[in-house]
Amino acid sequence: MKMNRLAVAAALSLGIGVQANAYVLDGSSWPDGTATFHINITNQGAASSPSGIRWNDAFREAAGKWNAQSKFVFNVDENDPSHPCAGVGSYPQDGFRNGADFHPKVCNQVDGTEDDYGNKTLAVTVSYVYNSKPEEKVETDIFFNSAESWDIYDGAARTRFDFKRVALHELGHVMGLGHEESNPAIMQPTIGDTYNLQADDIAGAQTLYGAASDPGDPPIRMAIEEPFNGDVKAGISNFRGWVVSMNPLVSLTLYRDGVLFDTLDHNGKRVDVGNKYPDYPGSDNSGFSFTTNFGILSAGQHQYRLVARDNQGNTLEKTVNFNVERYDSAWVGDDTLISLDNAGVQITGSREIRIDGMRHDGKEYRVILNWKKAKQGFDVQEITRTQ
Repeated sequence: MKMNRLAVAAALSLGIGVQANAYVLDGSSWPDGTATFHINITNQGAASSPSGIRWNDAFREAAGKWNAQSKFVFNVDENDPSHPCAGVGSYPQDGFRNGADFHPKVCNQVDGTEDDYGNKTLAVTVSYVYNSKPEEKVETDIFFNSAESWDIYDGAARTRFDFKRVALHELGHVMGLGHEESNPAIMQPTIGDTYNLQADDIAGAQTLYGAASDPGDPPIRMAIEEPFNGDVKAGISNFRGWVVSMNPLVSLTLYRDGVLFDTLDHNGKRVDVGNKYPDYPGSDNSGFSFTTNFGILSAGQHQYRLVARDNQGNTLEKTVNFNVERYDSAWVGDDTLISLDNAGVQITGSREIRIDGMRHDGKEYRVILNWKKAKQGFDVQEITRTQ
């Protein structure tokens, strides 16, 4: 047990917060501006969430979001995990290392107890300081309440709690931020629809550790080339782009409409990228691409979000919003069910073609094609059923 130390706990709860001041500091910080978490996060024995995303990956992504906004550096190590209860009961001492995991209790290394979370508490961060230097953090441990239902996703809150936004909140406590109860912030004391850092959070981090310095070449560069932002997709088409990284990438994860869609390979030949970014290892083999049937999606707006993570905790996100136009049938295997025999074609603009009366799987449609500079060809702009 660690003696002659103080423990300060901060909890994230359900419910509605009250109004107070702007970003709040908890009175202690890391003197060297860095903290390493040694993790192997599992929940009920599972390494991944119900949506298929690993808890470790979501924790690493949350840490990377803070890394991008100030000079503070979170490191995440999965090779030699530390349990947040180290030094309490049957958990052996591990040398003042930071741990994070799901657990049914909150362990306190000062008095050796395991305590209940309290009413409606989702997670607790316990920070340790020496009595002689209460302004300097020595260790932090994060406990996620294993009695609650969890998943990993973006957007509005759902029945299951989003682990990543809770981890983002708790890592703010690790840095030395308290609860913010007046401005929009991930550091609000109650969980809600906010799932990214807000201006108030960033201001607090930069007050403690300074603004992020310009490192020259960023650790990760990435582009989504198709679909582009505002694109219209119909039928079968591609998702493609490239990613380069100074450090080895541990994952390239694609989310569609906030839900995990796929983990992408990124070793396609891209001589153009290699020529533009020769200082990035393997940049000439940095492409990713797959073919997908956009016709299976509902008509209207959709979003892809691509997240790249390297082995140093750096992350980069790219998001594109696109619209889907579709026929009632997402796939027609018989070509005789497609006909323009009785269709009328009009030139309705300098770069627009309108087709009225197209037959598709026994139904009639109006289809409008527009010239797309990025594609150097005509693409579907609108599909409207007329009969």
